[in-house]
Amino acid sequence: MSGDLIQVGDGLEIWASRAGDGPAVLLSAGLGMPPGTWAFTGLPDRLVDAGYQVITYAARGVAPSSAPPAPYSVHEMAADAAAVLDHYGVEEAILVGYSMGCYISQALFDVWGGSIRGLAMIAGLRSSVIGEIVNQMELDLIERLGSVPASVSLFEQLMTTLSPSALRDNAQVAVWRDLMGGSADVWTSGAGQHGQTAASYAWMSAGEPTVERLSGIGCPTLVVGFGDDVFFPAAGSREAASHIPNSDWILIEGEGHGGMMLDAQHRAASHVAEFCASLATGL
Repeated sequence: MSGDLIQVGDGLEIWASRAGDGPAVLLSAGLGMPPGTWAFTGLPDRLVDAGYQVITYAARGVAPSSAPPAPYSVHEMAADAAAVLDHYGVEEAILVGYSMGCYISQALFDVWGGSIRGLAMIAGLRSSVIGEIVNQMELDLIERLGSVPASVSLFEQLMTTLSPSALRDNAQVAVWRDLMGGSADVWTSGAGQHGQTAASYAWMSAGEPTVERLSGIGCPTLVVGFGDDVFFPAAGSREAASHIPNSDWILIEGEGHGGMMLDAQHRAASHVAEFCASLATGL
């Protein structure tokens, strides 16, 4: 995997990569999501072809980045992302976040000195009680066992990533069971899984994003929700988006939380690419 290991302080290294030339777009991934997963969305290639510089990175705790001792905070993870942008000399960027990457994108407003031209948040704006329960379960398992058993992680991913129609199709579930269960461990170490999960749970438990945080977002913003998302239900994300002054809300029906990757039509990626194009005149 080609890219750069960037020193971000205290011996911490964050793996990052960039492709293309032009205005910068930073892609912040979900909890435990390897940066290579973005390729399945079709978004990086689409943006590069449209004349953007696309930056992806592995958040602290995800291989091959460092995994300092847990717990982590969302703002610490955002500071890592800010260091990546500074490393590449970016002074103005469009931020795109998926799931937990939406938390990081919002926190970048607090920790990065550059200019944020636009913000796109997919399936990650207003978490559900189910999301809080899952994070608490994971933290309890880590405390008792030292890690989340692979079988538990697989069941959780299947139940929350796939749409209800896919879950009712045994053949599809079997395919995704083999794909998800056979993947290599994404974590640098157990500390990475513990740290990111703790950061996610702390953000949700604090009632983030608050109305004050949302109303303070001054740049053009796109919010995308999936109709069958149990982690970030569409109704909650739509309500949260209503507090952002200059925002557009898009609902994609028929997809669960994993719709960013699993939707064969790549509808979310298309909306994000169109959003970035709409900002081109100001970059």
